[in-house]
Amino acid sequence: MSEPTPPDARSPAAVVTGPPGAAEVAAQRRREPAPATLAELVAEAVVAHPSVVRLDGGTFGTVATWLSGRRLVGVLVGSTDEPVEIGVVLRLDRPIPATVAALRASLAPLVDGVPVDVTVADVEVP
Repeated sequence: MSEPTPPDARSPAAVVTGPPGAAEVAAQRRREPAPATLAELVAEAVVAHPSVVRLDGGTFGTVATWLSGRRLVGVLVGSTDEPVEIGVVLRLDRPIPATVAALRASLAPLVDGVPVDVTVADVEVP
């Protein structure tokens, strides 16, 4: 009895499922984006919230991630066992705890279970 062989890239099964190992590679990319990529995705998600006026780096600008040739202020992505840190200025149009909870919930799929620390550095009254 022979063992089944995986489909090669030209087989009909590969057309439907992709080449051998492609699913595992794609799943790994979704789970572990590079810190710079993750920081940019987190920043986009945070500023998309209607109550977020802007990202904020904190008093000394320490909440930031170094990207290629620039700093992304307001998002700090460290190693995989460290929480993601966010610094924001909020529009005071809804309760702050509700906004922080909504930000954490919107970031949960991106950070894959890593805790998210949100610091509200300032508020603006509408």
